[in-house]
Amino acid sequence: MARNAGAPSCFPRNPNARLPEEPRLSASRHSPTDDAETAPPPEGRGAFGGFIGPRTLIDQVRVAAPYLFDASHPRSSERPNREALRLHELARHPLGWWEMLFRADLLPAQEQPSPAARTDYFALCLAAHFASCATYVPTDVDAKIRHALWFEQEDPTERAHMLNVAQALAHWDVRRFSARLCRTQADPIDLEPERIVSGHDGERLSVLVGAMLASIAFADVEAAARFEDLVDQELRREAAAFLALEREPGRELDLLALAATLTHNVGDVNQSLESSSAKRVGDAQKHRFGKLAQERPERYSGAYARAALLYRELLAPEGHRNYPLRRVKALRTHPDLLYPLGPFVDAWGERVATWPTFTSEIVADVVAALVDGCRRLGAQESYYRALAGIDARTSGGLLGRGLDAHHAPATRRALREPLLRRKIAVPRVSFESSYRKRVRALLGR
Repeated sequence: MARNAGAPSCFPRNPNARLPEEPRLSASRHSPTDDAETAPPPEGRGAFGGFIGPRTLIDQVRVAAPYLFDASHPRSSERPNREALRLHELARHPLGWWEMLFRADLLPAQEQPSPAARTDYFALCLAAHFASCATYVPTDVDAKIRHALWFEQEDPTERAHMLNVAQALAHWDVRRFSARLCRTQADPIDLEPERIVSGHDGERLSVLVGAMLASIAFADVEAAARFEDLVDQELRREAAAFLALEREPGRELDLLALAATLTHNVGDVNQSLESSSAKRVGDAQKHRFGKLAQERPERYSGAYARAALLYRELLAPEGHRNYPLRRVKALRTHPDLLYPLGPFVDAWGERVATWPTFTSEIVADVVAALVDGCRRLGAQESYYRALAGIDARTSGGLLGRGLDAHHAPATRRALREPLLRRKIAVPRVSFESSYRKRVRALLGR
């Protein structure tokens, strides 16, 4: 399906891929489908020094993104499949994070982890988070990678390994693993890593901040200065992308997607700066990088303040966690079904409606989740636009014979409500045009 020329550049292509089967959970090194009788016993709660056990963490990634393990992902042939003695050694490859998921058996659960084990656990947590943070069910390891593991690592050699992993994040490739990659230039058509800004950059920034603050705490002056510079470089890169895109006429929707991304990313920076572990360190760095979306708008040529203005006025209700869609497991079966940044998601709805292996019952399940989201989330527009996309590409629409037979009574009633009908009746071009005009008005052009 061709992408509408007026839509934001944050949607991946949609190949006619088969629908993978629901994966079985295991902790195998090379195969995610070992027989249950050969699998090791389940890990207990807090199996790794009080944190989630490595195998349990990988099982969570399998639930969120089964296509990473069953060879159905379009980039499966690119996975490095390299041998390594330790997990952190795999970080140097752009897809090394993916290989770490298959090598989790290198790191057994430990009640009292060694310094080396903590380093590899840090690398595994990063891999799991990068693999899942753009999915419907992200892993909950934010605090570990932002501060907890940094401040618990007292071995200088192992801390140096962690710092090397943190630096390697800049080269980790997440194309086709997220639907929230925003191109900063109109050409070329293929997304190039250096021309992408995404929420993964916010995750990376928060890790860099954690490295910086921990280095200050351990009196590693050289590392602290190096990571402060890396944080500044990334913030400058994203600010420059926003300011450049702001000058390009006709790319208002791309600018909105970038504004949402930048605002979320500096929110990640704030979370790391304000962590409980770092209360007594880094006052100067907190002043320099903290609350970029809220205070002292002159920093970084005003890019973050202007991005926050657009986000606050036009996008704040949209959110990005999509809790109502988590129950629809079929949406987790292919990376091209990942949810993009809202509210311009008509194309995603069209994709769901025409996905080659989706039955009418599955599409109706998605519709029910979206309707529930409209009811729960109030002011947002994304789910209405997703419904509009499904309506446009379904014979008879949302209440046509194909879907109606699968709707629960409550869903059927909601789909007949006047407010919902009015919202999904707005043509896509009109909806997007209204946002273009509001962007121009807010930015004074």
